[in-house]
Amino acid sequence: MRASAAVMAGILALAQARIRGIAVPETIKPGDTINVTIVNENYIQAVYDVAIAFGYAPGHGIPQSLGLVAGLMYLGPLESNQAHSSIKQLTIPKDAPQGEALLTSSLMSLYGAAHMPTLTNFNVSVTFGHETSAQYVYNQQDGCCSPRHPPTEGHSPGE
Repeated sequence: MRASAAVMAGILALAQARIRGIAVPETIKPGDTINVTIVNENYIQAVYDVAIAFGYAPGHGIPQSLGLVAGLMYLGPLESNQAHSSIKQLTIPKDAPQGEALLTSSLMSLYGAAHMPTLTNFNVSVTFGHETSAQYVYNQQDGCCSPRHPPTEGHSPGE
């Protein structure tokens, strides 16, 4: 009985994860629908990810702001505490100006048994151009991921 309880506790501990960052195409054609990779990692406690908002701003944007809103996505309990990354689709408006830009996101999460609310921002420097590229770039929040090298499957970013 104790052995099975210990195994179950170990399995439950592995089921806790949090969102670590985002990855998007390096160049995005305004009007295109892109795949946004939401990068997850194992974590020490349960995290309920409520929703994520995406935006963009020309140039370097304004620190801690979303810029122009591009989309909102409910995450909820079915998409929280996932040890694997997930993919969401996002459309950048056709009227987004060409050139250097910042793709932004703001994640609302509830941490731990007390459900302490947090708001975490992730930013990725991109170019709005004539064609969407296959090359992805990643945010570098708290050492997450290099801009050119994604985390590999089964490997937590920053390791």
